[in-house]
Amino acid sequence: MRIMLDSNVHDLVAADQPVLCAIRRRLAEGRLTLVSTHVQRDELSLAPEPKRGALLAIYGLAGNVSTTGAVWDVSKWDESGWATDAVSASIVAMMSGNQNHAEDALIAATAAGEADVLVTNETRLASKIQRAGFSVKVWPWSEFVAWLG
Repeated sequence: MRIMLDSNVHDLVAADQPVLCAIRRRLAEGRLTLVSTHVQRDELSLAPEPKRGALLAIYGLAGNVSTTGAVWDVSKWDESGWATDAVSASIVAMMSGNQNHAEDALIAATAAGEADVLVTNETRLASKIQRAGFSVKVWPWSEFVAWLG
């Protein structure tokens, strides 16, 4: 299964060694593929040391994919792809005129095209994604942990 971790989930993984071991086991078995974008890397890079190193090590378990779509002042243009008009409209809808929502919108747009599931610890994100018109399954942390076994 292809899973994208929202930036806020990396903290939970770093704090839970059994979950980190389960992730590594599922990766080794080929049952899990993690995908991520520069958006998560950029957000995690803002964490203070020594936490930053642990968060980026978890990010390093994922394969990097280009974002689906781009937003001025957020996107790295060499790590972004074109979006259809429908996806671009969904990004704009999710941002609701607030540039502070650009990262979530890009993560959602990319997860919709590159992952089976987006895991987040942000309780309202699933409904925001659905309202914006993205089609991706969103799991809370607890469901991801249960799936890992």
